[in-house]
Amino acid sequence: MKLSVVDDKIIIYCNKKIDYEKIDLYKYFEELLIKIKNKYNIKLNGYYTIVVHIDKIYGSIIEIVEDNFDCYDYFNQVDMEIKLKKEQFLYELDYEYFNKKIMNETIIYDNKLYLKIDDKKSLDSILEFCKIIYGNDIKKILFCGKKVNL
Repeated sequence: MKLSVVDDKIIIYCNKKIDYEKIDLYKYFEELLIKIKNKYNIKLNGYYTIVVHIDKIYGSIIEIVEDNFDCYDYFNQVDMEIKLKKEQFLYELDYEYFNKKIMNETIIYDNKLYLKIDDKKSLDSILEFCKIIYGNDIKKILFCGKKVNL
């Protein structure tokens, strides 16, 4: 699990499968926020929107964004809205790390190379060399990009 903060958004990269449909989501994310608060000494109280991007091969990427409602600050509590989004991530890869053996589907967009990965072994071979693309960026790349055979 890797955590980063980008533009007032906490992003958690969770490279394992969690069956979100079989767990108590509110309790799970409440415990996760407490762990983040304690480990990273981050003030977490208020109302949060949590978007979980779920890929069947990678696992999930969790985005946590605080909504600015002043009343929650006063009570020192946490409340949240949780959204689950199933999607197939894309992986931005430099040409120097490209390997035809793992190529399932290749897309060129804005002079960058993107791969769709269909198995864990292929993902493990490129994960440290790539940038994971998820959310609305996937739609833009698939719509505007060009599928190629290399």
